[in-house]
Amino acid sequence: MPTPTTRRTAALLAAGALTVLTALPASAHDELTAVSPEPGAVLTTAPEELELTFSGEVMDIGHQVQVTDSEGRSVTDGPLEPEGNRVVQPLTAAGTEDETYRVVWRVVSSDGHPIEGTFTYDVGSGEEPTAGPSAPAEDSAERAQAAADDATSGDVPLWAVAVGGAVVALGVLGLVALLSRRRRTR
Repeated sequence: MPTPTTRRTAALLAAGALTVLTALPASAHDELTAVSPEPGAVLTTAPEELELTFSGEVMDIGHQVQVTDSEGRSVTDGPLEPEGNRVVQPLTAAGTEDETYRVVWRVVSSDGHPIEGTFTYDVGSGEEPTAGPSAPAEDSAERAQAAADDATSGDVPLWAVAVGGAVVALGVLGLVALLSRRRRTR
């Protein structure tokens, strides 16, 4: 029969194993910390680029930035440029016409989870955007969503972590029981 000390030791080992194996990574996702031009800004001339800065380094997968005018036409010029915790989207030279621009962004944060947002800024006195982005912009957003989903499809569900932790804890308990039996038979 196992002694109280052996039982206590086994319980502590099992609890420790369960705690270590089921510990989840921090749940805080990266956040957008700065934008240029700022949401709601009114500019006299159109910017040459849009810059988004995040609290952590963004992954170089599944990122998407769409900047469209009030008619739903894209004003992006070239590929998105991720640089550590910043992403820079070059824009076309739209001039100084009165226009409202809609920005829809999506990136994969350093923890592998997608984060996204939408805002507008005006050049001149602005113009109300139409009901939504054009079909090509929607297709691009759908492709970005699919890429981000693929990037995060390797996440382990919480239930699998809990079951794995329980299996390891039971294994530790079984090993301690086996060792205590061997000691008794000697």
